[in-house]
Amino acid sequence: MSRTIGNQKREQEPEYLYPHARTLEPGQGLRDLPMPPVQSAFACLRLAKDYFLKVYSPGYAAHADLIIVNAGLYWLLLECKNVTTDPDEKADYTEQATMCRANLETVLSSLPFHLPSTMDTTYAMTLAATYCLDVCKTSAAWNFIATASHMSQTLGMHSIVTMINDDPEVKREKLKLFWLIYVHEKALSLRLGRSSTIRDNEITVPPMAINSRSEQAIFGQLQKWTELARLQGMVYDQIYSPAALIQPQSVRVAKARRLASELGAHTTKVSPEDVSDFASNAPASRLFKVRVDPTTLQKRYIQAMKGAVGELFYEAFVSTQRLTHLSLFCLIYRAIPAEQGEGTVFGKECIATARQALEEHQKCMAIIHDLDEDFLETYVNWALLQSPFVPFTVLFCHVIETCNEADLQRLGGLIGSLQSLLADDFSTGVKKEIRLFQVLYDVACSYIKMKTNESPQTLDSSANVWATAAATSLMTPSSVHQNTALTGQGLGTQDGPQTEFPSTEESQVCLDAAFDGQNIGSSWMSGGSFTMPGDLGMEVDQQGTQLGNWLYMNNQMIRALEDSYF
Repeated sequence: MSRTIGNQKREQEPEYLYPHARTLEPGQGLRDLPMPPVQSAFACLRLAKDYFLKVYSPGYAAHADLIIVNAGLYWLLLECKNVTTDPDEKADYTEQATMCRANLETVLSSLPFHLPSTMDTTYAMTLAATYCLDVCKTSAAWNFIATASHMSQTLGMHSIVTMINDDPEVKREKLKLFWLIYVHEKALSLRLGRSSTIRDNEITVPPMAINSRSEQAIFGQLQKWTELARLQGMVYDQIYSPAALIQPQSVRVAKARRLASELGAHTTKVSPEDVSDFASNAPASRLFKVRVDPTTLQKRYIQAMKGAVGELFYEAFVSTQRLTHLSLFCLIYRAIPAEQGEGTVFGKECIATARQALEEHQKCMAIIHDLDEDFLETYVNWALLQSPFVPFTVLFCHVIETCNEADLQRLGGLIGSLQSLLADDFSTGVKKEIRLFQVLYDVACSYIKMKTNESPQTLDSSANVWATAAATSLMTPSSVHQNTALTGQGLGTQDGPQTEFPSTEESQVCLDAAFDGQNIGSSWMSGGSFTMPGDLGMEVDQQGTQLGNWLYMNNQMIRALEDSYF
């Protein structure tokens, strides 16, 4: 990959990681950064005035205070921009929000190595992680949330014994912050293929109870998010961790079935025992058809949420949540191999769930079509990037295996719906994600065209095709080499632009070179040798090999979106 794009630098440039950060002139410090007018700041938020006074008053301001104030003002000013109808006010709010964003990135790029483990710093690291997720900086988000996790445990937020003498209000704030960190950290760990920094068996604090209606709309689903985060941690530990991959296939499959049952219970509020009799044989679509009357708390949450954000935003939120569940279902079912004779690497539950996920995406896009473009960008980040590329990747590989044109149309529908709402001011990460989807779709179209025409250059294995696709997707248009062995001019796609791509051999070499010389290109789906870290001599069966390589490549694709050369 690096060889193809002509960039041998492994580290990320600071100006790419924080493109809006200002260059401080000699003699300038963080205290010299411009701030929005005091009137605008207090008009947006009258609460948390202590934080604002620390920043707006002369004298020292901690890094945590600067992060909290600038991040808070940035999001609040964007919300003010969304609700006002006056064009001049919109422009003013946008200008002030841009200033706060630049300040935030400048502070984040100037953080010292050592930070005090305080509530304010923990809160600031959580906000920094949330911002990095919003702009598709996944690795940076994980670094911040991991720091927040370590600080929260240092402060004893996970231990009921440590907080036994705390004031009730302080204890409540600690619980709220800890469970928010827990939700973000578990999701990011799974997304990047890393072990969680929070051990579930060391947590002794109870779930957070919601007392007031004002908190209902914001934290009404926190307990359910916590349950989902716990399942995300279990998916990695029991299916995709190195320790899980060396287990016999039958053990992994049994654990995957159990996790699918628990996730089905989570989505429907039915006990795992009630759904286990059919979850092992049914795709996620059947689980979502179970109807359960919502509890009183759920009804209160729905009413509060609709009152806070409106009917349309609530529907979009619910649809996004369903898509997140389906992505996790798909990742779980990926661990269950196809039955003999099915002629595909993926089991029927995995394929069915991937199809339903793309259909759910279309429903959500229809809902948010008329909403503000800021919400669409958030949707792409949290619904399509929060989980690995599971549904899209599954269907892409399935199309390559089977030349299924209906699934190809599903992929094209997702891309078309995203491109129709793509705005110029979207983050670079979102644009890269959509471009990656487009390139993979182009490759699938080209491959089907070759198969249909029975070209002598038809690729003879899914591994080689994937190597071509992955290498192509990570190249800039100017660096893609023309492959005269295929068409001489590049292959056209169905209802899409032409995408030229290199030869199979070149692509495989590029992938192998990119990933430290490992035979990733040839072992993507063919079940090549999978070496455990450190060459510990642990034997991995063929299905475990395929699973490990498949998740590894997914994670490398996610991380590639953060690199400045993509």
